[in-house]
Amino acid sequence: MPDHRLRHESEETMNIPKTSKTTSRHSTPDAKRRTLLKSALLPAGAAVASLPLANIASAQSRTLKIGIVSPISGPAAAFGETAEFTHKAMQKLFAKGLTVGGKTYTVELLLRDGQSTVNRSTAVASELMTRERVDMLLSDAGETPIGAGQMANVNGTPFVSTMMPSDALLGVRGGPDAFSNKGKPWNFHFMFNAGDIGAVQQALWDNLLDKTNRKVGTWYVDAPASRGFADPQHGFSSTFKSRKLTEVPGGFFKLETDDFSNQVSLFKRENAEILNGFVFAPHFATFWRQAAQAGYKPNIVTMAGAFLFPSGLDALGDRGDGMSTEMFWSPRLPYTSSLTGQTPQQIANEWEQATGRQWTSVLGYAHAIYEAGFAALKASGDPKDKSAVQAALMKLKVDTVVGTLDWTGGDVKGLAKIPLAGGQWRKAKTGKFKYDLLVTHNKTAPNYPIEAETKLLTELT
Repeated sequence: MPDHRLRHESEETMNIPKTSKTTSRHSTPDAKRRTLLKSALLPAGAAVASLPLANIASAQSRTLKIGIVSPISGPAAAFGETAEFTHKAMQKLFAKGLTVGGKTYTVELLLRDGQSTVNRSTAVASELMTRERVDMLLSDAGETPIGAGQMANVNGTPFVSTMMPSDALLGVRGGPDAFSNKGKPWNFHFMFNAGDIGAVQQALWDNLLDKTNRKVGTWYVDAPASRGFADPQHGFSSTFKSRKLTEVPGGFFKLETDDFSNQVSLFKRENAEILNGFVFAPHFATFWRQAAQAGYKPNIVTMAGAFLFPSGLDALGDRGDGMSTEMFWSPRLPYTSSLTGQTPQQIANEWEQATGRQWTSVLGYAHAIYEAGFAALKASGDPKDKSAVQAALMKLKVDTVVGTLDWTGGDVKGLAKIPLAGGQWRKAKTGKFKYDLLVTHNKTAPNYPIEAETKLLTELT
C-alpha cells in the first residue's frame, strides 16, 4: 500500500466542511418573497401551512436527486471532459422519469464542478449531500472520493465513484476498514491498482528492452493518485529489479510547476532511454519541449495520465508519435450499455459527432457511473430508501460499457476491479484526427483486440 505520506497529505488537504457555504438557489431573498406572496394569495379558509407542505412533500417523495461531481475545470479537466456531454444524454434518457416497483419518479441530475482539487470536490459533494439532500452521488473524478467518500459514510449517502487507483484511494482513506466503513460501505468504487498500471506499462516494453540500456527515468506530479504510482513497494518501480531495470528518479514536482529543466538535465546526463511516471498532459507538453531544446531523446516514453487523452497528444505536434500508455477503455470493446443499449463504438461516434473531438477513455467511465447507479436504484425496490440502495450496491453485478462491475466479492467491500490493456499512439493513416491509440498489449484484458506492435520511437521516425 502507499506509505504514510498519503494519509498525511489527505489530512492537510481535505478540510471536509460540516456545511456548505454555497447559497442554494432555493434560499435566496427573492425566492422567500415569492413564497410569502403565494401564501398571501391563498383563498380565505385554506390550510395555509398544511396544503402547500403536503404537496411539496408528495413531490419530493417522487423526485430522485442524483448529484454528479467531475473536474470540469482545473489541471485535471481532461478527466472531466465528457461529464457535460454524458449529463445531457442522461437528462434526455430520464426525461420521463424512472419507474421502480410500479412507481415513476422524476429524475433530477445535478452536475457540479470539482475544479480538480480535493477541497473543492469535497465541498460541492457536501453541498449535494447535506443541502440538496441527493439520493445518490456519482463521480468520474479521481480526487472526489477522497473527501466525498468519507462524507458519504458519515451522511449515509450511496456514492459510486471511479478514476482513482484503488490502492491509492485506500491509502488516503486510512486503509480497507476505513474505506469500507467496517464492511458496510456507502462509497462503491471501481478501478484498478497502481501496480496493475505498472505491470501493463512494463509489459509494453517486453519486446523492446534488449534494444535499450534498461535505464528508466521516473517523475511524478505531487498529487494523491500519483503517490500511489510512486510507492516503492506497490508502484511502478516495485518491479524494476525483476526486469533488470535501473531507475533514475526525478522525484515529485508541484502541480503548478512549468520548468522541468532539472529533470531533463538529470535524465539526459544519466542517459535514461526509457521515461515513465505520472504527470498531467500540460506538464508533459512543457517537459517535451524543454527536452527537445536540450537534445534529450528517450527511446520509450510510457506515462500514466498524460497520454490518456487525444488533447495531450495534439499538444505535442509531430512529436507525439509513439507515446504509450495504459488503456482502460476503447470503442472497439465488445460491450453494451445497460442503460441505452449502445456499444462503445456508438457512444464514441455520438461524442465525436456532437463535439468534433476525438473519443477519449474517460467517456466510457462517465457513462458507466450512471449504469451502476441506476442499476442499484432499480434493484433497491425503493430508490428513496438509502439503506435499500446501499444493500443493492453491495449485491450489484452489472455489465456496462467498461465491462462487468462486480461488488459481490473481493477482499475489500466497496471495491470492484476493471482489467487494463496497453496501447501506443500512432500517426493516423486516415480520418480527421492526427493520432490513433492502438492496442498493442492485451494479455491482461483479452477483450481488447490487438491492433499493432509496440515500437521504439526511433523505429517510427
